[in-house]
Amino acid sequence: MWPIRSALFVPAHRRDWVGKAIRVKPGAAVLDIEDSVPPQFKPQAMDNLKSEIAELRAAGVGAFVRIQPTYDGTAAEVAAAVTEGLTAIVLPKVASPAEIQTLADMLSYYEGKAGVAHGAVGILPLPETAEGMYAARDIAKASTRVRGIHGALSGPVSGDFARAFGFRATSDGLEQAYLASKLVLDSRAGGAMYPIAGIFGTAQDDLPAVERLIRRAREFGYTGVAVMHPTHVTVANAVYKPTAEEVAYFEGLLAAFEAAEKAGLGAVSYQGAMVDYAMLPLAREVLADAKRG
Repeated sequence: MWPIRSALFVPAHRRDWVGKAIRVKPGAAVLDIEDSVPPQFKPQAMDNLKSEIAELRAAGVGAFVRIQPTYDGTAAEVAAAVTEGLTAIVLPKVASPAEIQTLADMLSYYEGKAGVAHGAVGILPLPETAEGMYAARDIAKASTRVRGIHGALSGPVSGDFARAFGFRATSDGLEQAYLASKLVLDSRAGGAMYPIAGIFGTAQDDLPAVERLIRRAREFGYTGVAVMHPTHVTVANAVYKPTAEEVAYFEGLLAAFEAAEKAGLGAVSYQGAMVDYAMLPLAREVLADAKRG
């Protein structure tokens, strides 16, 4: 299932919204029991999780669950979420590796209780604290369950990352470049190869602005994005799917290199640039991604 190109936030107390999410074909749905759920509806959201995950699983859509920041009730939320088909837990406001280790232990326990294969459920840490952003590499390394650091790219309406870091979000995003790059590098350096960026802070109906943020996320190295509105899923899937031009370029590159190898060469000029073995892994990754459809 990984990398997941698009994930759509769905408030978990809105049971009927899961079917609507499936229709726009995200790679995963983020069943949220944190910020998008009013306090009085959180018990209902937790009660809905297993049936919602089953519906997503039947449709071939991944299931993330964003729980609340670590507190006394975390174990109950994890227990409510763990079932066959749960892809990952999104843990917000992460400040230290110890929180990830504790969550990993909880997942092992509740996987066992639910008859789910050990290690099946991943973790996506959201380091929305200054401490967490600083320690992102250690957070990524804290458990083999960590699939990727969950960052964010914002339009001019600032959120948790901006408040914790101290920047003021703008449309051009220059103030976010350091953090965005750091979280991608920290994720990969920690062995979590699928960093994801939340796309926030811009008008939902301003699809050109949403597309700019998603393209920015891809260029920074995020392997997918989490979005807030169904119309954004189509944009994300289109941005992250290799284009016909990219496929043709990399197919041609591999063919040219294969011919060079047969001639006893370890490098070849291709479309005006020298190509050697260092360029081949990316070509193969892009072509494999394109075959996913």
